[in-house]
Amino acid sequence: MSHTHRRDGHGRRRGGPDQARGRPRGVWGAALALACPAAPTACGPDGGDADAAGAASDAPTSPAATPTGTGTPAEPAPSSPPPTSAAPSASAKPGGIARCETDGLALSLVANGQEMNSKYFDLRLTNTGSEPCDLLGHPGVSLLDAGGKRVGEPATRSQDGTGDGGAVRLRPGQAAHATVKTAGEGVTDGRCWPEAATLLVYPPGSRQTVTTADLAGLKVCGDSFQVGPVGDRAP
Repeated sequence: MSHTHRRDGHGRRRGGPDQARGRPRGVWGAALALACPAAPTACGPDGGDADAAGAASDAPTSPAATPTGTGTPAEPAPSSPPPTSAAPSASAKPGGIARCETDGLALSLVANGQEMNSKYFDLRLTNTGSEPCDLLGHPGVSLLDAGGKRVGEPATRSQDGTGDGGAVRLRPGQAAHATVKTAGEGVTDGRCWPEAATLLVYPPGSRQTVTTADLAGLKVCGDSFQVGPVGDRAP
């Protein structure tokens, strides 16, 4: 907006309202600048000078530069770390008892007779340690030849045996039992896998193996090779 200034009779331009009252802006700005170092508490937003506080509040501020009570730029509060779920340890298992580890287990296989067209074997995992431990689920079972190569395929899972799906707690010297089943040689017309030299077993939940060379006459026929879950007694 433009302003029209009147000239008096002597041809002088009248000054603005500040000059008319004898209060040049520059003089007051200098006076305030000199007063603030001498009495800083009266000049900041927390001080008692209302005019200075109003001037401070009118000035544009950046949120990143907002001072804290100590005079340093405020920093955002660190965000809370994302919740983590603790992964269970390899040995912490059901009921607070450690899972049976391979270095505390002995493997054996016992022939358990023939019924109908199938032959059964009792796979035993005995706790050789000094503390109780738990086993839960199906063992992994394979056969190896004399050179260490796998014979046929790993055993598939079945529900044969005495295991009911629950954990089996073994005191020192006790054994867990799993049923191994294959077809009888007589009903398969001799269609059997080559003779194996070693039984290799992964105990339930383990990535380590235990082995035995005593196969108790196990010979897989008819491409039927199954293992049930561990139980607390022989089938």
